Amino acid sequence: MIAALLKHEWLRTRSLLGSIGAVAVLLVAAGAALTATGWPGISLVGMLMVMAPLAALVPATQIALAVHYWQSSYSRTGYFTQSLPLSGVTIYAAKLAWALLVSLLAALATAGLLMAAWPVLAGQLGGERNPFSLIRQMWEAGTAVTSTPVLIAGILLFVGLILIWPIQYFFAASVGSETPLNRLGLGGPVVVFLGLYLASQVLVFLGMAALPWGLTMVDGQLGIEHWSVFAEIAAGDASRDDIMPVGFVPMLLLIGVVCLLRTVHSWRRRISLV
Repeated sequence: MIAALLKHEWLRTRSLLGSIGAVAVLLVAAGAALTATGWPGISLVGMLMVMAPLAALVPATQIALAVHYWQSSYSRTGYFTQSLPLSGVTIYAAKLAWALLVSLLAALATAGLLMAAWPVLAGQLGGERNPFSLIRQMWEAGTAVTSTPVLIAGILLFVGLILIWPIQYFFAASVGSETPLNRLGLGGPVVVFLGLYLASQVLVFLGMAALPWGLTMVDGQLGIEHWSVFAEIAAGDASRDDIMPVGFVPMLLLIGVVCLLRTVHSWRRRISLV
């Protein structure tokens, strides 16, 4: 049944996703062409045209799918979706699985477009033109300061942080469609997401305060040192810029889990289209 629902999601969203992808490809191609001219000003505009769609492809895809999720579950065709002879959790699982899969594909597409445009960009930046050689150099630099398992774990964590966003968007769409917020239409999900964003900022701050450590270079190797968010605030301009706090990571993962469970509860108990 999940496979059938995934196929349905593909059929419903392929035009939307194709349009987003086509715009990204056209902008990157046009930007690369302008960058290749090497003309002052024009080449800078071209580089911006390349980087903008690369930075926006994943979030634009995720937001588009979130809007589709809201429309198909609670707005235009919500009644049809809710009338399917399936549990709400199954429907939600299929929609979320599709959003996560597309997010991964969008991230891969971003990497592919960057690799395709990199020889032109590198020509202006004076860097290594071969993207595969650059990747190898970056991997060797990473394994020189930490172990391969830690490096892989960091990559997986980065991917996980990308996948948290659809969970949060779907949470906002579902909770924002519950009574009485559903009277606001699309405004309900927007209000919930803004509240979630503000709450996340507070919780992330508390997480960094509760886990006062950060990643930094120690004797040529990646290591952990004590890092106090309060000390950094007090230091002002003298705060350290060579350390990355780690306290935000478990808090973001916890927020994702809570959003996931609360959305499941919404599909089970609190669905309302009136």
